[in-house]
Order: sequence, then structure tokens, then C-alpha cells
Amino acid sequence: MGLLGLAVVFFAVVHLIPAIPPLKAALAGRCGRWWGPVYGTAASLGLLAIIAAFMAAPFVAVYEPPAWGRAVTLALMALAAMLLGVFAFRGRARLFLRFPLALAATVWGSAHLFANGDGASLILFGGLALYGLAHFALGWASGLRPEGEPRGGHDLMAPLAGLALYAAMAQLHPVIIGVPVLAP
Repeated sequence: MGLLGLAVVFFAVVHLIPAIPPLKAALAGRCGRWWGPVYGTAASLGLLAIIAAFMAAPFVAVYEPPAWGRAVTLALMALAAMLLGVFAFRGRARLFLRFPLALAATVWGSAHLFANGDGASLILFGGLALYGLAHFALGWASGLRPEGEPRGGHDLMAPLAGLALYAAMAQLHPVIIGVPVLAP
């Protein structure tokens, strides 16, 4: 499980770079026109490392999730999906929340801890929830704000798109992840 922890830390560090403007500027300056591809590759490698390490991690029970844990997870995941929709669209809600993707990661990670009580899940979901909190705090402290003007209709489309993603993921979860979300 140490590899999973390292993969989560690598993923978090790479994804925290945009929340620290001087660091991002320095790295982008060193990479020049290759910044986008280098950053995208590092971010993708972090995600692939998490997937591989999580799949290879042994199941070690740490706690028994509560009987109501699945229901809480389902409700919180709807919120996380709507926050992701707010991130994807350019409405007033995005400007108000400032870091909807970081909030979505925090809610997503926390939600899964209500339904999963094994060590690998604690590392993955707990680590990603902490990453989301760190991104939010660093971005807030740096004074970052979303760019661009709000677009008409995006505040309505954002949660609807998020709920559509939520419904699709609920259906695809058993295929992609191997765990049905609506099973008893």
C-alpha cells in the first residue's frame, strides 16, 4: 500500500501546482511551450499510478462502514457531480465557489469513506479528500479566482450536467470500477 500512498502524493503534488502561482509560473517558464504537454503527462501518469496501485493493493479491513454509509455516499456523490458541473461551466456559481473542482474532490473522497472501510480506500479516498482541501486552501490563500465573465444559462446547465454525469457513473460504476453502487 506504500506505492498507493506515493501515487496519491504524486498526483496531489502535480495537481497542486496551479494553486501556487509562483511555482506554476517558474515551471511553465522552464518548460516554455512544452508546459502543457509536460503537465498533462505528469497528471495522467499520476492518475494511472493511482489506478495501478489501487488495483494491486491488498484488502485490509480497517473499519466496518455503517449500514447507512451507502446512502450517504450516493447523496454526497450527487453533490460532487454537481460541483464538477459547476467547474465545467462558466456560470456565477463557479465565480462564487472559486474552486468547485477542489470542493468536488473533497466531497468525492469523503463520500467514499462512508462506504469503504479498507486500508487502500482510506489512502486513496482520504488522500484525495485532503488534496482537495489543500488545493482549496492554497488557491484561496493565493487569491486565485476563476477567469472570464459568467455566461448566461450556465448556472442552470452546470448542475444538470453534473447530475447527468452522476447518473451515467452510477450505471457505469460496475463496469469501470467493478463495484455496483446500488447493490444492497
